[in-house]
Parts: sequence; C-alpha cells; structure tokens
Amino acid sequence: MPNSNLKSLFSRGLYIHAPDQTLTHFSGCLVEGLLDLGIGVKTNATQVTSRPASTPLTDFDLSTIHAEPLTGFSAYLVDISATNTFVRFEGVEPAPVAYITTSDISIFSEVPDPHIVFVAHDSTAAVKPGRRIPIAFGLPQHLCDTSKDSLTPNKRDQVALDSFRPTLHQGVRALLDLAFTPALAQNIPVTKLNVPPTRYIKALENSALCLAYGGEFYSPIMGNHWFKNHQPALFAQHTFDHVDTAAVLRWDSWRFWEALACGCIPIHLDFEKYKFNLPVIPEAWTHYIPIDLSDLSESADAIWKRRAQWPDIAAVGRAWAIEHYAPAPTARRILTALADVLP
Repeated sequence: MPNSNLKSLFSRGLYIHAPDQTLTHFSGCLVEGLLDLGIGVKTNATQVTSRPASTPLTDFDLSTIHAEPLTGFSAYLVDISATNTFVRFEGVEPAPVAYITTSDISIFSEVPDPHIVFVAHDSTAAVKPGRRIPIAFGLPQHLCDTSKDSLTPNKRDQVALDSFRPTLHQGVRALLDLAFTPALAQNIPVTKLNVPPTRYIKALENSALCLAYGGEFYSPIMGNHWFKNHQPALFAQHTFDHVDTAAVLRWDSWRFWEALACGCIPIHLDFEKYKFNLPVIPEAWTHYIPIDLSDLSESADAIWKRRAQWPDIAAVGRAWAIEHYAPAPTARRILTALADVLP
C-alpha cells in the first residue's frame, strides 16, 4: 500500500502499549519505521530492551513520544512479549486493538478474536487458532546503516563465527554442537567469539560466515492423554489446529539478522524444510546457508564445496534483509495488516 494511503488511514497515529513499560526489540524497530514513514506514534514505554548489538532507538529520546494510554488514535498495539499472556485493553473503540508477542514461547500465545496477534517464531508445523500474522525479529536502522560500506567478501576472514553462550532450552544448538560443528570445522575454522557489541559487529563485517541458528524441539503432547487427565491446563495450552509429529520452535535468531546486515552469511536450519513462517521467507543458498538435520555431514561439506557462491549470497542476503525487514518495510507491513480491520 502506498505511503500516502497509509498516512491518510492512520492520520491519528498509533499507540503502542507495553504492560511492563518496556518496548521489546520488534516494537522498537516498529517505532523507528513509523517515524520514518511519517506516522505519528505514542507509547507508555520508558525503556527499550534488546540485544546490545541490535537495540533500536539507541539515540532516540523516548520521552518525546511518551503518553499514558488515551483515546483518539487510529489503532492500538499491545506488546505482550514479556508474559505471552493476553491483556485486555479496552475503552478505545472503535479503533482496532492488535497484539505483539516475540516471546520464546510465542507459538503458545492465544489472543481471542477479533484481535490480530503478530507472532515471532511462527511455524506452519504447529498452528494455533486465531488471527495470527508472522513477524521476524528484524533489523534496527543503525544496523542497516552501519555496515553498508563493508561488503568486501573476498577480503573477509574465511571463518565461521560461533558467538553462542550456554543457555537453557536450546536443543537445536546442543545437537549441532555435537554433530554439525565438528564436521564444519574439518573444512572451515570455527571461531568462538565472546566480545563487546562493537567488536562483535566488526567481527561480523570481517568474517565470511556466522552460526546463526537457534530453537528447541517440540513433540505434540496432545497425543498423550496422561497430560489431559493429570495436567489439563498444560494439555489445553498444547491444543493446535494443526501440528506435525515434531517441530522446531523458538527458531528466530538475533544472529541471523545481525549477520545479514553485516554481509556475513548466516548458517541456519532450512526455513522451508522446517516450516518456519515469515512474511517473506529467505531462500536457501540465495540469502543464507541451510542446514538439513537429516544429513549434517553433507550440510557441513556443502558449505565448503559451494564457497565460490559466498560473495553472492552475502550481497544478495543483505539486500534482501534490508528490503523486507528494515524498520520502514516492517512498519508498512504492520500498517497494511491493521488497515484491513479499521472501522
């Protein structure tokens, strides 16, 4: 939808409500995009939370758009990422109220009709009921700008960066630490990295590849009636319109977007094979390097065999990420979805 139409439809601006007064990464990027498009925005948030290397609104004074909840906006967004739990937001009718969740367990969020919920980590392998629209972590504007002159693929260190820290509920990383990284290291040095954010971005700009996957394995427990009989609340939470026999959830990754912005090729599970859902899905071997869990040795070997493609993947991947997931296109996509529910 043209910007002029969006500015007309949302002439009274958007209000973003944060129950904990904190803008999450996605909402911060959204604010950047709204401001870029000339759409008015207010929020009750007093701070922004994100990874240090990816934090949006880093040089922006939030107090300039601060306002307690009030009526009169074209639409309202409620960011429930902190709790992943529906929060009623009333008294603003007939303006639509939509929800955002980027929680690690966002796939389990349930927001009642008629509300839209914008969901990170979405998957077509495990489909919840409701009006769900996929979103990505995406990129803050400073990352889009920082690395625009750094695309010198042939001068980069021919290494794969590994900046993962030990953490909980990251079964995919644990599996790949055991079975993929050693195979990759037979052909390509894998460099462990634990440095401050500025040095991390510089390392991405100077390196060819980055391990950028995440996620946890999921089994559909609704097939086990022990849970229905003994833990009915948990069983109800695991009710899906559709679910495969197994899935990878919590799959989106800060590193994926940071690497793309820096022209460093991210290595990630195959989006298409594992049914990761985004508004615009990246193509394997065009925008990123895929991993197939059914043949990890071949996945590792293919990266080295296809090294002549690295410069093209780096350039095309960066351009794709900025075209679709920089703040302005992100805001345009959210506004277009909200336009369908305006009174």
